[in-house]
Amino acid sequence: MRSLLFSFVWLYALPLQAQVEAPKTEFADYLVAPVHVHRLITPGELNLTTTLTDQDLGEIFLQVNRIWGHAGIHFPIATLTTEAAAHPNAYRQNYRSRNLRWMLALRPQNTRTPNHFHIYYLKRFLANGVYIGPGGMFVKDMAKLWKVENGIEKPIPRVTSHELGHALTLKHRQEATNLMASGTSGWTLNETEIDQSRAAAQKLKWIRPAKEILEQADALYLEGKRPEAREQYRLIAGIPLHCPETTRAKIRLKPRP
Repeated sequence: MRSLLFSFVWLYALPLQAQVEAPKTEFADYLVAPVHVHRLITPGELNLTTTLTDQDLGEIFLQVNRIWGHAGIHFPIATLTTEAAAHPNAYRQNYRSRNLRWMLALRPQNTRTPNHFHIYYLKRFLANGVYIGPGGMFVKDMAKLWKVENGIEKPIPRVTSHELGHALTLKHRQEATNLMASGTSGWTLNETEIDQSRAAAQKLKWIRPAKEILEQADALYLEGKRPEAREQYRLIAGIPLHCPETTRAKIRLKPRP
């Protein structure tokens, strides 16, 4: 189990379709919701073995956070775990079922950490992605989307962002360019959805304002508790803003010579 800061280039480049617009949210308005990412790599089970690398996941979440930055919500990868799926027989017995709750059986017991959203990546299953609760979101490598005007060019960041929308109480909405539309490359959120998702996030005590995290990190840093400070700076350094707060977090994340 590792905590990581990602700033890599995703290797799965597709033809350029459109760029997600840069968020205009101020740093002080951001809420930070840590994510525990699970790379399922299961010996002898190709369907339960993702081919996404650490670099791929870093770029995926760069795009996720560019999308969700418009709502002022940041999803840092706080923990990345590479592990085998539990109970692979559950896949063999249920992979054709449209009721996807069986997928919860794939989650290893000892990595169901508290105070995170949990997203599991695997090769394939019946849907592009599914939300079965904050402790069970699943996204497949082979996701495919219907392209719409100004939509995101890569499927996996959009599917990941969509399932996180469900985690923040948003429902499907059949406007093709919207993030919560089913199966399209749309990424936008309307004002009602932004307000609803922020209200849902604020009800979870482990989702904290970026400003509060920065204050804690700065206090730890000044006390000489550099490893503890870096863990907090790590949560906010990837917020898609060029501002003094994120710049300070990035600088203080670097190991001292």
